[in-house]
Amino acid sequence: MVSLILPTDQPVTTADKTFIQLRQDIVEGVIRPSSKLSETELSTRYAVSRAVIREAINRLESCHLVERKANVGARVVVLTQDGLEELYQVREALEGMAARLAAVHMTEAEISDLNSLLSSHFKTVQSGETYYQEAGDLDFHYRIILGNLSSV
Repeated sequence: MVSLILPTDQPVTTADKTFIQLRQDIVEGVIRPSSKLSETELSTRYAVSRAVIREAINRLESCHLVERKANVGARVVVLTQDGLEELYQVREALEGMAARLAAVHMTEAEISDLNSLLSSHFKTVQSGETYYQEAGDLDFHYRIILGNLSSV
């Protein structure tokens, strides 16, 4: 299972840990789109108070992963076709920019390693094997992030 903890997401409090776990469960589909988020059920599932769950839901709402409706409560958002296309357009622009910046800041050895990784991924896809990127050093996107961080 891939962890969605980003370098800026180092959990400090129980509320942080709960937010990160709840976000991961939503993104990975453990909690399905349009699911109602019951504070009572979630507090039992994550073994935290309802106040901690309420804070996590508020943070998820600000991330646009959860929406609240009057007299209905909080639900996991459902992406529409238009919303999904918009999301991929933004991702396409950001990833292109990140790759350009990484290419400028990465060493020749890092670029060579990245090319080797891409060749390995290509061979896997070409052979018809199941393709899945792991988080960490094997992940192309993670390497791009590291390439951008090396200039900081």
